[in-house]
Amino acid sequence: MKKQAQALQHKKKLPPLGLIFGEDENDAEALKNLVSALWPEAPRFEYRRKPLILMRDQKEAEDRKKNALAVLAVVKAGSVKNEIRAVIAHADCDALEPAHVDLSKKIKAELTAQGVPSAIAATPAWEMEAWWYLWPEAVRRTNSNWRALTRKGNHGYIENVKEQLKRDLRSKTARDYEESDARKISLNVKELGIINARQGSSSSFELFAANVAELQAPAP
Repeated sequence: MKKQAQALQHKKKLPPLGLIFGEDENDAEALKNLVSALWPEAPRFEYRRKPLILMRDQKEAEDRKKNALAVLAVVKAGSVKNEIRAVIAHADCDALEPAHVDLSKKIKAELTAQGVPSAIAATPAWEMEAWWYLWPEAVRRTNSNWRALTRKGNHGYIENVKEQLKRDLRSKTARDYEESDARKISLNVKELGIINARQGSSSSFELFAANVAELQAPAP
């Protein structure tokens, strides 16, 4: 009994950690900043490139199960030294809203079914670049020579949004938007404190924000 009590006490002292799975480190860093803005007391997050989140394209149930089990294996390995407080699986929809709804449900359901704790999905529609239209001030602060973003409405309806964002920002005095700019834009959102001061809307971001809110419940 004494050894069990000591083991439980040791487990409680493990530092909290969140894991982000996805194919792109720039997007993972952006998610870290957005989560921190939405959840000021969030644990430290680390990026894991492998395994990739392949639930969108893999149709066979067995393939999806194997993918989720691979994620679980990484989570278990991380649990040796940390209390895993959150697992975020990122996959762009490459489709217009409401494609994010089914994809998010599928990812979360598969991960949860295999025992991945506190799993949520980040499923931007079309891509994460749609979210940057929500905060023109943060984008402008990243490069003051870019053209100002003025689009309104639901940005989840912008097809091939990464290319559209490049065109909307393009000017004769500045380089084009690059994927690495996601890091700075998201950091600006956090530092400016404008996460809830959004221009237009994005249903896929709203879903992500709601999922992050669920993670904020105290750990049992």
